[in-house]
This record gives sequence, structure tokens and C-alpha cells, in this order.
Amino acid sequence: MRYAVWNNKGGVGKTFLSFVLATEIAKERGIPIVLVDMCPQANLSEIVLGGNGTGSERLTSLIQTRQTVGGYFDSRLQSPHGKTGHETDYLLDAHVINSALPEGVHLVAGDPSLELQAQVINQISSQTLPANSWQTVHSWLLDLTTSCVEKLGPETMVFIDCNPSFSAYTELSMVAAEALIIPCSSDGSSARAVDNVGSLLYGLQVDSHYGAANFSGRAAQFGLQLPRIHAVVLNRSTQYNQKASKAFTAMFDEIKRRVGALKEAKPDAFVPSGPTFPDVPDSHSVAIVCSHKGLPLYAIKPGQYDVHNTRPQVNTEPLERYRTAVNTLIATI
Repeated sequence: MRYAVWNNKGGVGKTFLSFVLATEIAKERGIPIVLVDMCPQANLSEIVLGGNGTGSERLTSLIQTRQTVGGYFDSRLQSPHGKTGHETDYLLDAHVINSALPEGVHLVAGDPSLELQAQVINQISSQTLPANSWQTVHSWLLDLTTSCVEKLGPETMVFIDCNPSFSAYTELSMVAAEALIIPCSSDGSSARAVDNVGSLLYGLQVDSHYGAANFSGRAAQFGLQLPRIHAVVLNRSTQYNQKASKAFTAMFDEIKRRVGALKEAKPDAFVPSGPTFPDVPDSHSVAIVCSHKGLPLYAIKPGQYDVHNTRPQVNTEPLERYRTAVNTLIATI
């Protein structure tokens, strides 16, 4: 199964959630996992490659040698309408690079050049010849991920960490994914972002003047399947007595209402009997420590950790509460 983790809003925890889901599932189930970093900031790659400092240095080296998703897209410029045959050359065994991670975790590293490549992707996909240019170019990431699954085995799971922007590289991510996980925070922007998912991804409430020019219209024209919404994660809630506070609950109720409206308008945009609404509490110092050290969630113990010039404290109760919430989400995947 290939999951995209996306919301048309920044700061909702997409990157850390992608990292946690991948590493916890790899550890728990012993299956291959592929993390694809489709954000030009490449924060996920830094975490996977060893955290702040070490991970940054390793990522810089990979960018220079073009062993990144941007490097793969470079190669597709020479072969825009067919696979290169070297797709899996860009697949990294993350455990070999960062031994703190469980075996089976693999990475397709991110690359800042995605921003520039988005312009080229738009140019090539808009060409009138061949007639299926839009389809073949938008399938670049699908080609890459399916090749990785063919190499690692059919039980392989893919998690694509997406940038909030609905740029060309996000469109490629949506074509490559089968299911969508939407992290939300408890604010009005996240509620509006649900509406944006409906318009940007599924073409709802799009001005008729755009017609088939919108993303969903073009995808339908070429028979490309779009991901169905699996979960809307109510992320970073402040909890009391293991329940979200009243203020957070009120905003999450509004998010659920808008998701309900989206499902009523387009029921086939959701997985059967979905979506789930897992309530994931604020991770407090856990995310800081995991990201800085390049450590999976299961390896974090209560105590103090050196992070730059500070020593954040990871406490037992919020750590266990966060783990329980993550496990509840994983059980649905």
C-alpha cells in the first residue's frame, strides 16, 4: 500500500508523523518500508539520515551526487515518457546509513531542486505530443515507487511525505499514492484546508471555466486513480484526563463536519467505512529528540537529551500517551 501524508497547510506534523509511522511499522511488522521525501526542504531525509547535523551532512552529499528524488527526475528529463530502468538506484537502505533505525526502512531522499523541477514538469506535461504527455510525466513518482516495491517485495509499504503546496511535485505524489492521511491541527486553517483538499485534489467547487484543466479533471481524462482518504489525524491536541481539551474538541468537531461534507459530496474519495479520526496528542519534547537524534519513537526513553545547547526532558506520561495514540493509528493501516 502506498500512502501520501498531505494537507494543504504547513506545520501540522506531516514529516514527523511520516517518520514515526514508517519506523514503528517496520519494527512491529518486520516488513519493508519506503519513505519518499517529496518536500523541497527535505526535513524527513535529515531525520532518517541521522538527525540534525549528521543527517544534514549526509543529505548534502546525496544532493551533490544526485542520489535523490531530484536526481531521479533529472534522469527522467532524458526519458520523460518511459522508465529509465535505473529507478531503484535511488533507493537507500536507511538502516545501513543510520543504524538506530529498524531494518527494512528505506529512503528516497528529498531535494531542494524539486522547486525548479516543478516548472520543467509543467512544461513537459503540457506538450501536445505525445498525446499522453500529461499522464506519463505525472506518473514519474509512480514509476519510481512501483519499481521499489517490485524490488523489495509485495508486502512493502510506501509513505510519501508531501509539501503543503499543491505544486507539480505534489501532483506526482498524489498520482503515486493509493491512500491519503491528512494531519490536522486544531485551528481554522486546518478546517479550511479540508475544503482545499476537496477542490485541489478532487475538483470540488472548481470554477467551470477551468473544466478538465484542473488536476482531478486531467487525472480522470487519462484514467489515473487518485488516493482515497484513509485517516484525518487530529494532531497535536492538548489533553486533560486523556481527552482533548474543550477548545481543541470544538475545532476538531468543525474539521470533522467539513470532512463529512466532503464525503457527502464525493463519497468515492474515501476508503470503505472511512475515514478514521485518530486523536494524537502533542508530542512535547519527543519530536524534538527524535528529529535531532535521528531516533525512532520506540527507542526513546524517559530522561534528558542533549539538543544543541539545551537538555529537553522527555517525561514518561506524555511519551506513553503519544505511543498509545500512534499505535491506535497504526492498527488501522
